[in-house]
Amino acid sequence: MAVQSTQPVQQETPTLPPLDAPGQRALTATAASPHAQLRSADVAAVKWRRGFWQERFEQCHAVTLPHLWKLMDDPEWGHALTNLRIAAGEMEGEFAGTHWQDEWVYKWIEAASYVYGQTKDPDLDRRMDEAIDVIARAQQPDGYIATQTQVRNWPRFKDPSHHEVYVMGHLLTAACAHYRATGKTTFLDVARKTGDFLHRVFSQRNADGTHPLAHLVFNPSQIMGLVELYRTTGETRYLDAANESINLHGSEPGGSDQRQDRVPLRQETQVVGHMVLATYLYAGAADVYLETGDETLKSALDRLWQDLTQKRMYVHGGVAPIHRGLSVRYRPDKDGQVRGYGGDTVWEAAGDDYELPNDRAYNETCAQIGNVLWNWRLLAADPSARYADLIELSLYNSILSGISLDASSWFYTNPLRWHGHDQNLHSNDALARFQPGDPAKGRSHVCCPSNLIRLMAGLHGYLYGTSEDGLWLHLYGASEFDGDIAGVGHLRLIQETAYPWDGAIRLTVEAAPERPVTLHLRIPSWAEGASMQVNGAAVPAAVVPGTYAAVRRTWRPGDVLELVLPLEVRLLQGNPRIEHTRNQVAVARGPLLYCAESHDLPPDVTLSDVFLAADTTFTPRHLPDLLGGVTVLEGEADVIREPDWGGQLYRPLVRRQPERRPIRLIPYFAWANRGIGEMSVWLPLSTRAG
Repeated sequence: MAVQSTQPVQQETPTLPPLDAPGQRALTATAASPHAQLRSADVAAVKWRRGFWQERFEQCHAVTLPHLWKLMDDPEWGHALTNLRIAAGEMEGEFAGTHWQDEWVYKWIEAASYVYGQTKDPDLDRRMDEAIDVIARAQQPDGYIATQTQVRNWPRFKDPSHHEVYVMGHLLTAACAHYRATGKTTFLDVARKTGDFLHRVFSQRNADGTHPLAHLVFNPSQIMGLVELYRTTGETRYLDAANESINLHGSEPGGSDQRQDRVPLRQETQVVGHMVLATYLYAGAADVYLETGDETLKSALDRLWQDLTQKRMYVHGGVAPIHRGLSVRYRPDKDGQVRGYGGDTVWEAAGDDYELPNDRAYNETCAQIGNVLWNWRLLAADPSARYADLIELSLYNSILSGISLDASSWFYTNPLRWHGHDQNLHSNDALARFQPGDPAKGRSHVCCPSNLIRLMAGLHGYLYGTSEDGLWLHLYGASEFDGDIAGVGHLRLIQETAYPWDGAIRLTVEAAPERPVTLHLRIPSWAEGASMQVNGAAVPAAVVPGTYAAVRRTWRPGDVLELVLPLEVRLLQGNPRIEHTRNQVAVARGPLLYCAESHDLPPDVTLSDVFLAADTTFTPRHLPDLLGGVTVLEGEADVIREPDWGGQLYRPLVRRQPERRPIRLIPYFAWANRGIGEMSVWLPLSTRAG
């Protein structure tokens, strides 16, 4: 059943919560969320200082935002703004791009809002106003907006893959970010109309109680968007619509594991299907839990988190192993008996237990971003360091690898093994980084670049959290916090660090209330031997890896808290059930995963020749002129040369004598920035005796 039109309903508009209240300008405004144990800090209270992430924030402002605006504004390239102008009646033309092309504009506005909140750049303000004006005029009177159907005169909701609700979800999120950064309600007014439309859509029922659009929610960004709109406006119908959207999953026959609607979410036990769809659903459900306390949602999310992290996640945080395949789980027949293989077609998806191939890994950047969004909300519900650990792992590795070091080209996929020019390319793979919206590629590559820029632009909002007793440090980076904490008072502190290259973190208190305040510092799970001092003296707080260390005292201006996280090089092994990593090791230091690239090998050595001994040791060395300035790991490897196989698939074992050769590993996020070559995260163990 296609819904062509729903008439707008006039709603009383309540007064917006004041933006100057603590937490109202946060990424996720959980200040009043009744089931949040941690609150998000105001993005306006956090600023980067010189260091790793400030450099990337400045790139985002100076390079990526202007670059993506130019591309999306170009009718021969990105066509995203052009589609909206056609829908608004400003110009003639045909729709071009993906079914989700509109999201490029919405995510750009979200990213620009975060940057504007820090810089007050008038050019960004002007461009946001320009885009919002077009969006408002493209929106239909009842609140519907999706140029992929409007410009083509297609019926609404004919096919879930048209992504109509998905792009509207990103509009809602971007509008909340824009309002918090600028105080303007122009985009928020558009979002309210869209939110009202979605509320009417999700409230529909057939005479028998079923929903006419039960399988509408193909890519459920709207759940997060609706909850954030509820937090911003206080209008409960948006929260109701978010919950109704969750209820549709698995509510009627005909669902698919690909879009997570074969089984109701509250009954789900296994992560299945498209991993952007999955992580967006889980993040939205966590948002709803924070507002409602629905324990059936929380228990389902806990089960799914365990399933993902214990069976289906890569060592670099990647969460989408499969380019295209079949759902691997069995499903019950109508009488409840399990008789046959599920067989749902899935793509960009989770796989079977421990199915984690390396050179065929999909690991779409957006899936890891979705996982960050989910874990950020789980962290608010339960202040466990494991969620922040996973956020950090993904950020530094399988997300940051998606953008070039010059911040102007991208990868969709993030494999762990690459065969250079000999790599077999699968869906969305590329030998070299691409430009989004390229007409030669059918303008398909718009999702990950726009998603990555909004994450990078707002990353300062993930550093700190607040609670009724003080401040939480989730991530480390040179920065400052200068803001009010509800129930605590005003706090200003400076964080100085060269993290992730160095594990020394120095916090200097510049202002604090005249009362005890607790600083909660995350001790990463890998940080064995971490230590902490206040004003040069050891503190009694427990410093245990995988927890938050709590230091409570009445702080005075000039107090210094020093945390040292030992960045020891670690050799990692996979669970023996991961066939693709048997008898191999990966190398990590601190939050960074490392890899070997053929660019760092002698000309006569290939990656297939390189083996690591179990007693291999590496020496960190910072090279400011390499790859924008990175710390490499230098050591020795066993080189065991492979003779030509001559077309054979198998042959008798040939014993060869290894030779010791120097080896250099680089951070995984920096691979593929020196031309096309081979790369591997996992390296086979040498059989050489120690």
